[in-house]
Amino acid sequence: MSAITIDGDLVHYEVLGRGRPVILLHGWLGSWRYWIPLMQQLHLKYRVYAIDLFGFGDSGKNPKKYTIDEQMKLLDAFMQELGIPKAAFVGHGFGAMVIISYATKYPDRVARALMANLPLFDPGGLPDRNPAGFQVPLKPIDPKTLLDQEVSENRAIAPTTEATLANPNLIDRDRLKQAAEQAQSTAPATVPTRPKETPPPTTTPPAAPSASSSNSNPLKTLFAQNDLQALLAKCFKKSDSSYEKLLRDVEKTDAQILPKSAEKYIPVEHLDSIRLLKMPIALVHGSDDPIMTPPTDDVWDYLTLGREDSLIAIPLEGIKHFPMLEHDPFPRFVMDFMEAPDVKQIAIRERWQRRSR
Repeated sequence: MSAITIDGDLVHYEVLGRGRPVILLHGWLGSWRYWIPLMQQLHLKYRVYAIDLFGFGDSGKNPKKYTIDEQMKLLDAFMQELGIPKAAFVGHGFGAMVIISYATKYPDRVARALMANLPLFDPGGLPDRNPAGFQVPLKPIDPKTLLDQEVSENRAIAPTTEATLANPNLIDRDRLKQAAEQAQSTAPATVPTRPKETPPPTTTPPAAPSASSSNSNPLKTLFAQNDLQALLAKCFKKSDSSYEKLLRDVEKTDAQILPKSAEKYIPVEHLDSIRLLKMPIALVHGSDDPIMTPPTDDVWDYLTLGREDSLIAIPLEGIKHFPMLEHDPFPRFVMDFMEAPDVKQIAIRERWQRRSR
């Protein structure tokens, strides 16, 4: 057992192997322990760290430090304390959310990240939303619109003279028209849009997601009962060996972690944060996850649009919430992801392909 003290609270971790650093962050149910099979695979080529986040396992139980922001500070302090300038990451659920927050703030410290079964809720309206990372070109200038606007503001309109050019309150019609025509000729013809199977209806434009849907917090709703054991029972039968092993760690977890971890979660902002990460990313999600709703086609499309070279999405058929325990090829895939210079070349049968292909 290894441990350090961060801001007065104990942080437990285990380390195995030698080589480039890989950091493993667990989810809501369990601790560092369920990473043992993966550690046994990775330690042959890497130095692997598995951390107990605040509120879990043998780390400190301080409710003030259960939020995503505080767990991110734990990770930052941990890397500084152990002299790790940059690492690859594997995260599950809650741990994956911490990685996203950390990679957003410190992108140069994250070599690549594989994240499994994190919240990827569909906020609605994604096919009609301009994806994060795409710039929307300005619309061509309409001279008549601008002139009408100036008139409505009671600004004088005068012919072009030296006095006109010297007076900022007056408008040079010829120059305005020339600038507008130039903008129309140079403006991009189209805005990047999502590929669709069928065109939208021509009668009425597609409705944008309402404020209630785009800003709702399904994670908070999911964790309203604040019952870790009930969540675990959705994943495994009580007769399963994995249930018994995880139960021991779940009983050591402070249940306050559930509402604290859900604070400030907004689905569309979460998806945008993932899209804006520049390092290689792999997103893995069990198709039968009873806790975190599997991503819809629109979510997968939104995340992968324009990111085919650096973000791969892996839906695992028949897998629930713990791919590292349920999916035998999982360690091999993680190793392939860590070693591949070009992640888009990783041969994986379950890779998501957009509907337009």
